[in-house]
Amino acid sequence: MPNHRISDDLKEAMLRLEERGRNSTAEILKIAQFSRSTLCRSRRRQRETGSVTRAPANGRGRPRLLAEQDANYLIRLARHKPTVFLDEYRERLQRYRHLPASLATIHRTFARARMSLKRIQKMAAERCPLKRADFSRHISIYPVHYLLCIDEVSKDDRTYARLFG
Repeated sequence: MPNHRISDDLKEAMLRLEERGRNSTAEILKIAQFSRSTLCRSRRRQRETGSVTRAPANGRGRPRLLAEQDANYLIRLARHKPTVFLDEYRERLQRYRHLPASLATIHRTFARARMSLKRIQKMAAERCPLKRADFSRHISIYPVHYLLCIDEVSKDDRTYARLFG
């Protein structure tokens, strides 16, 4: 018999036919066009649970690498200090929780918590208006053709390899 989904209504109808006792098991299987093992499974499930419906498959798949408490710890860390890199989260897990977690595991944990990863954006360390005015006054004594400006604002050892935290 081919492997296909058999409706619960059909299984219940076949069990009712069997209860009435008018048809033999072979006749019921011929009418329903399913195997003896399907009938036995339906009978057993009806007897044990009161329904022929299969229980939902909860808890299937590979168990998570981080326990729920560890994932909550990571999420709290990220909400407290969102500018930390993934490898720094990994170091904190290793140091304080003694958990060797990969960057992919940490990333998936944040994705399950619906936390997005943002592009790294560096802010200037100093934005003092007095210092800027003093610099502008000091530089203004030189003619423009004496000045050479090099933009190294985005130069950072981290940003070459990774654009995301």
